[in-house]
Amino acid sequence: MLNVAAVQQDVLAKISSLELEVQEVYSTLVLPHWGGELHGFPYTLYGYMMTCFARIDLLSAHWQGNDKSQTPRMINFMDKYISPNREANNVAVQMWRHKLMHTSEPRFLIEQTTGKVYKWLLHWYEHLPADQHYIIVDTPDSKILNIGLIYLIGDIKKGLEKYLADLTSSTRLQNNYERFQSALESSTFRIH
Repeated sequence: MLNVAAVQQDVLAKISSLELEVQEVYSTLVLPHWGGELHGFPYTLYGYMMTCFARIDLLSAHWQGNDKSQTPRMINFMDKYISPNREANNVAVQMWRHKLMHTSEPRFLIEQTTGKVYKWLLHWYEHLPADQHYIIVDTPDSKILNIGLIYLIGDIKKGLEKYLADLTSSTRLQNNYERFQSALESSTFRIH
């Protein structure tokens, strides 16, 4: 039987550790170099974005009980636990999970029916006001997803707490968690 309390402790400790590390990097490295040659530490910021979306991927796989159908699984998990903004969730997963992971940086996405280009505005934190975080700004030729990394980590943390509450009370979710955890722990090496 799943030890839900141990799962809660583990996953909350990991997201809290990420949050603490990001805040430390932001205050001790990013801000002192603001406006200089290392302005914004963009590759560090991208790495943390990749970590956030990898965490959402992992949580959604535990939630679903497998790692199949990655994009819809992640979006559905985000819709339920992180943000009801399905358009933003779609853009975020495609841009910050897939494009970033596979091409080393986020890429514009073209909406095929309108020709509008999805872009991003990414900040570490307070240079983007909290009320502008995780919204899409519509312009005549583009849609811009605003994200503040530290706000996003807070969103993931709140979503995680909701998921853990559901996990505590749902045998189905506990079975899903155990099934995927078992698959994770038995990953095999394949020669290609």
